[in-house]
Amino acid sequence: MLKPGPRTNCRRAVCRAATRLGLLTVAVATLVSMGSVASAAARPTAGAVIASEDITAQPNSRIVNARRVVAMTYLSEGPHGNLVPVRGSVSIPARPAGGWRLVAFGHGTTGLGDKCTTTDRMGSKVGGKGVFDDWFGQWLGSGYVFATTEYAGIGGPGVHAYSDGKVAGKNLLDAARAARAIVKKYTGGDVGKGFVTVGGSQGGQTSLWAGRQAPSYAPELKNVGTVAQSVPTEIASMLSVIRPGIPPVPVPDYVTYVSYILAGVKVVRPDVDVDSYLTPLGRRVVEDAKTLCYPNQGRATKGLGVGQLVSRPLAQGNLIDAIRQITSVPNSGYREPILIYQGLYDPVVPMPFTDDFVEILRRNNAVPVDYRKVPTSHGLESSVETQALRWANSLRWPAR
Repeated sequence: MLKPGPRTNCRRAVCRAATRLGLLTVAVATLVSMGSVASAAARPTAGAVIASEDITAQPNSRIVNARRVVAMTYLSEGPHGNLVPVRGSVSIPARPAGGWRLVAFGHGTTGLGDKCTTTDRMGSKVGGKGVFDDWFGQWLGSGYVFATTEYAGIGGPGVHAYSDGKVAGKNLLDAARAARAIVKKYTGGDVGKGFVTVGGSQGGQTSLWAGRQAPSYAPELKNVGTVAQSVPTEIASMLSVIRPGIPPVPVPDYVTYVSYILAGVKVVRPDVDVDSYLTPLGRRVVEDAKTLCYPNQGRATKGLGVGQLVSRPLAQGNLIDAIRQITSVPNSGYREPILIYQGLYDPVVPMPFTDDFVEILRRNNAVPVDYRKVPTSHGLESSVETQALRWANSLRWPAR
């Protein structure tokens, strides 16, 4: 189990996050109570809810089929091993006859800054329809409680360590823990200990890490399966070819993606001199990556190529090794079935990388690995979520 950092540091981190949520009184009262008890058992633990608010009536909060939506702040691990406040939300549907099941969702890339939150806006509308209605409304309609995480640093203390899968996986597992407490508090009902993890892109990496970590990190719960879509398994290999002028094509999304990765390295591995690889322009772009959300960073880097950001090849020195360490995806140690989706025309996650990864997964693990390719690019269709839901329903769920 995780050991929380020094109690004084935890107090400061919690208070900062709670102030942003407008729930300072609740957090302070909680921490004062903690500080008055000397027993180690009274110290804060991973997955503990430190603040919550019913946001059902707020604009853009509800996915279709959600009866209630609760914003939460809970404790989870940060990039340096200490417990920090992490934001998330829980969408609660009508309780089915057989009881609720739980799905824990890791969102894709939104940005690193505090304004780049997603979990409190899952019901955002485009053209009068909810963005995620077709995707996740069907999970809610099938009786799944929908738990989400913002990942450490997004809307909380510090800078988000982008693509640090080990930390993000724990953030997702702690969101599952917190969601069960939230449902109990707001409905009086219980959610079973079984859950499935789901995510795409950055969230796909998160989902796999959570599935791999679940037996040891959250043994009181039962992961029954893992769904991962558009999983970036070879980030280090892709970045190892970058050098001055190469690649020469100006692609804002690619610049944004690389800038987020490099900003994440600066958070997790301050011993790596990332700035020594960058031009003055590159340093500014990576600094902007800490606060600019995905659309804004894309607009800010329009017309730029990644080769303009670097002053020497990224393959020199220890940078690529650090990127590999941070962004790796485990290929062994899974105990439950895995479902992976890959777009045939995905420019962000090239299919050959995923093919190789799945081959290794099947060789290294005794669990079924269902690998499905679909004729799309990086953004998969909602029909994939329909298939994932059917797959999840077919798994062996524990008795309640």
